[in-house]
Amino acid sequence: MASILEHYVQNLTQVPPEFVTESKGRTSFEKEDGLFEELPLVDMSDSQQQLKNTISAACQEWGFFQVVNHGIAADVVENARKVARAFFELPVEEKMKWAREEGKRDQIAGYGRTEGFRGQHSDWMDSLYAFLSPHSLKARHLWPSTPANYRETIDKLGEESSKLMSRLLTIILEDLGIPSEEFEEYNLFYRANFYPPCPEPDKVLGTHAHTDHGAITILVQDNICDGLQVQKKDGRWISVAPVPNALVINLGESLVVGLTYLCFEFLINKCMRN
Repeated sequence: MASILEHYVQNLTQVPPEFVTESKGRTSFEKEDGLFEELPLVDMSDSQQQLKNTISAACQEWGFFQVVNHGIAADVVENARKVARAFFELPVEEKMKWAREEGKRDQIAGYGRTEGFRGQHSDWMDSLYAFLSPHSLKARHLWPSTPANYRETIDKLGEESSKLMSRLLTIILEDLGIPSEEFEEYNLFYRANFYPPCPEPDKVLGTHAHTDHGAITILVQDNICDGLQVQKKDGRWISVAPVPNALVINLGESLVVGLTYLCFEFLINKCMRN
């Protein structure tokens, strides 16, 4: 059975040693200079050329930006948020029916937690995982059937997110002069995170500092409290306050590495043709 944080920490008065993070691993949320600097805000209703300019600048300077007028209806995002929250509010015994099997790496869908990240201590976080596309990876039977509208709601979020993902990839590739067909096929993965109450919150991190493995992450922030931070090239950590109806976008390792390879290959092919 999967190791679920909420199940593991019930009735604790102290944080177990395996979850304690040294103070140097935690970033202060006090109002230091620049700590609350805003991420670039991209209006997806702008002209194609303006989008290329603003997204290109954001990718080069930050690797992060926020998008508004992105085409995903507010109720689609809010409904997805609600069904995820409703699942996490279920009794632990009910949630455990959908737990991923511990050590079974090919069971990506279901309820569980990340057992450490690149040598870091465990995050104070439980998660709900699913592939939204392609159909061959979806494993929809492993998605929770409670709440009753969970599967339908997350499916809808996947359909709309796929459209935004395709549009963002096209803009980024076209700005680099790379044919967008190079990224026509991709996997769309979903994860909802839950941070259980902690007896000593100053000793843990919900999610350690990391880079994402995928190409692009579309992040829906919690609209109840702040917590997301991103790191600029100069090393400073910036808190990201939620913007109504905005989505946070960040570039992942697969895109950065893939683009480096594609640029190199594309330039070689172009030179050979010339």
